[in-house]
Formats: sequence, C-alpha cells, structure tokens
Amino acid sequence: MNRLSTILLVLTAIGLAVFVGTTHRWRFSTERVIQPGTALFQFDPDDISGISIKNGDQSFRIQRSDDGWHLTKGLEDSASPEAVNALIHAALETPVLDRIDATEIRDDKNLSGYGVLKSSLQIDFKGDKPPSLVIGKTSPDGTRQYVSFENSKTVYLIPKDIVRLITLPIEKFRDQRLLPIDPAQVERIVFRKGNSSLELQRDASGWKILRPMNAPADDAAVEDLLSKIHALRLESFQSENKPESTGDSRLDSSAEAQFFTSSSEGPYSIRIAPREADGSATAHLDTRKISGTVSANATKLLSPDIETLRDTSLLRINLDLVDVIRIENNDSKRDITRTREGWSDNAQSVQDITKTLARTKVIARLPATPSEIKNCGLDSPMKRISFLSVLSENTPETSAGEHLVASLAIGMPLADGRLPVLVEGTPEIRLVPASLLELLP
Repeated sequence: MNRLSTILLVLTAIGLAVFVGTTHRWRFSTERVIQPGTALFQFDPDDISGISIKNGDQSFRIQRSDDGWHLTKGLEDSASPEAVNALIHAALETPVLDRIDATEIRDDKNLSGYGVLKSSLQIDFKGDKPPSLVIGKTSPDGTRQYVSFENSKTVYLIPKDIVRLITLPIEKFRDQRLLPIDPAQVERIVFRKGNSSLELQRDASGWKILRPMNAPADDAAVEDLLSKIHALRLESFQSENKPESTGDSRLDSSAEAQFFTSSSEGPYSIRIAPREADGSATAHLDTRKISGTVSANATKLLSPDIETLRDTSLLRINLDLVDVIRIENNDSKRDITRTREGWSDNAQSVQDITKTLARTKVIARLPATPSEIKNCGLDSPMKRISFLSVLSENTPETSAGEHLVASLAIGMPLADGRLPVLVEGTPEIRLVPASLLELLP
C-alpha cells in the first residue's frame, strides 16, 4: 500500500470516528429531546440527591438525607419540604416555549445577547443529566425568560415561574414547622408548664395518660392535637438564640413539649418563652438549635388541659379478653358465659352492654374518697357489672380460675339526675346520665 493510500485511510478513519462520536453524543444528548412544547426538565424526583442554587452572592445547597431535606451550604438548617417540592414541581412543569439552536447562534457575542454566557443566577438538580441551568435575560414583554444549560449554545425561552422560586431568599427554603415529625410516628409526648407535667403514651390499644394520673386518653383528641401542632409554623426566624436567663429552662418557658419516636435516640423538644411586652412569643427548637416567633395559638396548643385529652367514655372493654360477664343487682347474680358455640346469653345483648358502656359519656368526676363513695351509695352499690377472664389451668404467670378484667359499681341516682359509677382500681367516681340504667340489663 502506497503512502497516499495510507494517509487517505487514516483520514477516513478519523472522520468516521468524529462522525460516530458526534452522532452518539447527539443521539444520547438530553438537549436533543428538549423541543418547543416539551418540558425543560425530565427526571424522576426520587433520583434527585440535592439542589444547588446560585443567586448572586447568595449561594446555597439543599441536600437530601434519610430524614428529609437539609440546607448544607450558606446556612445549616432543615429545609422546607414544601419549598423543595414546589421547586421540583415547577422544574418538571416548565414548558419550552421556543428553542434557539446553536446553529443559529454564530458566536459568543450573539450568545451573550441572551444573557446566558455569564449569569449569576443558576440552578442545578443533582442527579439529573443536564448540568446547571443558567438563567439569562427576560424577554422583551417581561413575561418569559431565556435560559441555557451550562457549556451549551442552545437557548430556550420559558415562563418565569421557576425563576421566581430560584430568586427567593434562602429564608424561604428553611423549614418553618415547629414539629417536623409525622404525627403517626410519635409514640410518647411530655407537656410541661412550670413544675406540672402531662405525659401521654401510645401502645397497641391506643393513647394513655401516664401523668399526672393513669387514665385512658381520647385517641381522636390526641390525634387532633398532634395534627394541629404539626401545622404550626414559625412566623419568622431569629438570627441567633436568646441566652437562657436561668439554669432550668422550664422556669423560662410558658410551655414546653417533648415528642418521642422509636427511630430517634432522644426527644424532639419545643419551648415557648413567656410573651414579650409587645405580645410576641419566641419558640426555641432545641433539636435544631434555632429560635423564631410564633402565634399565641402555639402556646395554647403546647400546654393542653388534661380534661380535653381524657377519654370521656365510661368504660371500653375488649371482649376478646372476657369469658364471663357477671351482673349483680342487690342480692341477685347472673353470669353470661362464653362457650365454644358462643355466649350463653344472646350475643347481641353482650355487644349491647359493651357498646352502651363505651358510648356513655362522663359528665363530671369526683375524687373516690371514702366520704364521697358513701355519699354516692357506692359502698353498697345497687348494681355491679364485672368482666372476667377464666384460665382452665395454671401458667407460669397466672393461676387457674377467674381473673378480673374490669368491674364497675353503680350507685343510686343523685338529686341532680346524675348517676355515680366507680370503676374498680381508679381514683375517681364518674358521673354519667341516669339514663344508663335503662340501657343496661
């Protein structure tokens, strides 16, 4: 093969390599599919690991982690999931109104005319294929924006919606929630006000009050309170925390709450400082080490009245634990027993008893002192209903025979029409409507 043929063969090979390379880049370029009428961004939100925003001297990054989004550059704090989702949504919903191909832009001078050659406003979604989006000039009518991806000479015309979000101050991307935990994950709550405390805990059967007394809680009331606390927002952020005035934070707080979950090592704490002379109040989020102003409603929600959270039902019974229902009227006694075929009495009447007790609401409560028990006629009750379980043989934990699940004594109706009921093992007499007597067997 002569020298000329060799040179031609080499040049052909180089040309083919360049053609294949450029064709491959074009075929797999994300910009190839970005055409007028399509979305500017095409990515799966779950693939985005972070978002970098450059806005003049304000540059920051929002990083995804296992427990949510966090500001990691420019400001160290939790990021607002609503703000992040709005940014991602705006990106995916941004349509391309027009496209100016690189072939139409002869040189950098023409490119700079769109304001995308050098720009102090950029956004980069980490995890998608295109590099940073460079924000250029506004269109002549002021309603649209020229943009281009970094190191590209293709320019796009888009609506200004995403640009408005990018130009927001960093404060708008901070998490304003007082309680960022999903209420469904909260398993224990401690409310403190001064030296008094109210503690609640969730187990398989629902919410219970542990302090200042052991009593059932109203599941709906606790869930509603958690939902309202979760909806609270800081109205503004303080530049730095105010110093504590004493060694005990409880003395400096008008309300304090701690929220526990199984996945966290310690509690998430919120403290509301006493209101200032101008009526404002400051919330200290100890876990995030930040402070901010809050509404008066925040103090109210974080210092709930125990009565608003107590279960007002007279008695809730799980029939799966019951083998015998014993009804005593003065000197008579009747047992309704569970058999292999069902209940010895009408099964519907058994259901009616438990439903009646659960639906009957407590109007008021009296301390179960000896004098009050006597005054209410509960020392010799006119009726007693006991729920018992029966074990046929001894176990390591319990001996065979009857075991009390719950028992309530019913006294005579009082002069004001209320009926006193004492549930065994509780420190209070429950006053209910006297109509309960008509609903029980």
